[in-house]
Amino acid sequence: MKRKTILLLTALFQLTFAFAQSQLSTDTSVKVFPHWKKGETHSLLIKSSTDDFSNGKTSNYLTTFNAKFSVSEKDTSGYIIEWTYTKATLAPNEVTLENNILANLLDTKLLIKLSLTGRFKELINVDEVKSATDKVIDKLISSSEDNPAMNVQFKAAKQIVQTKQGLEIALLKQIKFYNLSFGFNYKTNFLQTNKLKFPNPLGGQPFDAIEKVQLTKLDNQNNICVIETSKNVDGTVLKNVVIGYLKMVSKKDAAAIESELRNEKLEFTENSVQLLDFSKGIIQKSNVTRKMNFGFQNRTTVLEIETAD
Repeated sequence: MKRKTILLLTALFQLTFAFAQSQLSTDTSVKVFPHWKKGETHSLLIKSSTDDFSNGKTSNYLTTFNAKFSVSEKDTSGYIIEWTYTKATLAPNEVTLENNILANLLDTKLLIKLSLTGRFKELINVDEVKSATDKVIDKLISSSEDNPAMNVQFKAAKQIVQTKQGLEIALLKQIKFYNLSFGFNYKTNFLQTNKLKFPNPLGGQPFDAIEKVQLTKLDNQNNICVIETSKNVDGTVLKNVVIGYLKMVSKKDAAAIESELRNEKLEFTENSVQLLDFSKGIIQKSNVTRKMNFGFQNRTTVLEIETAD
C-alpha cells in the first residue's frame, strides 16, 4: 500500500511543472511577444532526459520527439496554434508518464489558444484529445501488467486526464515551456524576484518557492536575447516536509529518519534558459532542468526544445 502511494504521488509529480511568472516592470529593454502570421509553421526537435539514482544505482532515460506547430488563426483575441507530434523515439522502459503518452499520440492535433502576447490560455479541442488520450492510456495500462510500478502510474494518469485541467497538466508541459518567456517585458541588468507555489510530489501543500528571472544577454543588432529563470525551495523547509512524509509512510521513528537525512543535501529546484529571436518571436533553443533530491529518491529531468527552421 505504501509503495502504491509513493508511485501515485510520483505520477502526479511527473505531470506537474511550475510555470508561474509575475508580470515584470514596464520599464524594459526588450519585449518578448510572438510576431507570427496566419499559416506560419515551425518544426521542433525535443529531447527529454531523466536520471534516477536510487539504492546505489543510476538509471538513464532519453526520449526524443519531432514536432511542429502552425498558426491557424490570429485576431485581436490572440492566436490559435495547431501543435502536432510527428515522430517519437521512446526510451526503453521510459519512466516519464508524459513521454509514454505523447509517443502514442503522434499526428493528434492539439489546438492551443494563446493570448496576443503569447501567454497560454487553454486547450481548445478537449473532447477530441481526451478521447484519443483515453485510448492510449488504456493500452498502456493493459500492456504494463508485468510492470507494477508503471501500471500504477498509468492508472493514476487515467484519473488525471478526465478533466480539461488534467489534460492540460498531463500533455502540455512542453508547449507551456516553449511559451514560458512570452508576454513579458525584460530589462537589462535587472533581477526580478517572485514568490510562487511549487508542486509538492509528496501530496501535501505546495511548497513556497522563490523564482528569479533575468535577461542575461541582449543583442539588439541580431535580435537575440537570453532569459534565465531559477526556482528554489528552501532546504530546511524541504527537509522538514520529507521527514514528516517518511514518518507517515514508514515504521521508523523521527530520530532514525533525521539521522539518515543528516548528511543529505536535499534539493528541489528548477532552472531554465531560453535563447530567443525577439524580432520573430521564435525560441531558438531552450532547456529546463529540474532536480529533486528527497533522500530516498534522487531524480534529475531535463527538457530541451530547439526550433529547427
